[in-house]
Amino acid sequence: MYSISQKFLRSLPAACPLCGMGARGGDLCMGCAHDLELPFNVRARCHVCLEAVPGAAESHASAEGDEQAKILEASGTPEWLAAGEIAGLAPAVRCARCLRQPPAYSRLVAAIEYTYPGEMLIQRFKEGARLTYAGLFARLLWSRLHIRSRGCQAKAPLSALVPIPSSQSALKRRGFNPASELARELARLSGYPLQQEWLSRTREACTQKTLDALARRTSVAGLYACPHAVPNVWVGVVDDVVTTGSTMHTAAMALLSAGAAGVIGLAAAHTPRTWQNDTHD
Repeated sequence: MYSISQKFLRSLPAACPLCGMGARGGDLCMGCAHDLELPFNVRARCHVCLEAVPGAAESHASAEGDEQAKILEASGTPEWLAAGEIAGLAPAVRCARCLRQPPAYSRLVAAIEYTYPGEMLIQRFKEGARLTYAGLFARLLWSRLHIRSRGCQAKAPLSALVPIPSSQSALKRRGFNPASELARELARLSGYPLQQEWLSRTREACTQKTLDALARRTSVAGLYACPHAVPNVWVGVVDDVVTTGSTMHTAAMALLSAGAAGVIGLAAAHTPRTWQNDTHD
């Protein structure tokens, strides 16, 4: 019933969430979709942390485009995303940082880059309580997860979705946890069970908005824990914005220590290093 209702709603005319021009069912218009897709296709990226890898081979067309197109069609991927991603499939590469010190999660998948104009969508979602944007990010994220399924995700399908717990201060300020809203929509779309109780905070922590990478790692050390043992399955940890990856790494460490077989990071947005001094965490 959920898929039927979503298919109907997405066929209705609506304004683009970003520019207000004509679109359908809460999705982006073609122009805004292209603007948000472009950063993912310009340069080769580390398949672990999503950072651009200087000197790596540029993206090129895949010989298995027909097979990928079938996957995308089955998952309801918009045409603009299917065309861009199929053309942009490239061999997996790793950045120097992930080769030297790999994070606890096996890979990161993000719906958009946290750069202009995508940052406006994130701002409206997190601080403007546009909860319907959780569905938009979930659809984009689910499509990218399908497209990138030839990595560890293909060998170890996810068995649960776990959102990053929000701080009490953030909950009081916003009235909701963006990661939980995104995870809930992604669970409805994918069919993966939502396991919010698998991860909890051990303490309150200061905001990371003004912290550099080293300070972020220090501030989140031991911040998350699993109250109980978890099954030996692959888990998708869901967050709204991934910047340095410190939060995702700490959460993944807790889940792996509690028995999880592996962790894949899922986020509404990924912040490139050139934007990591921005005001959002």
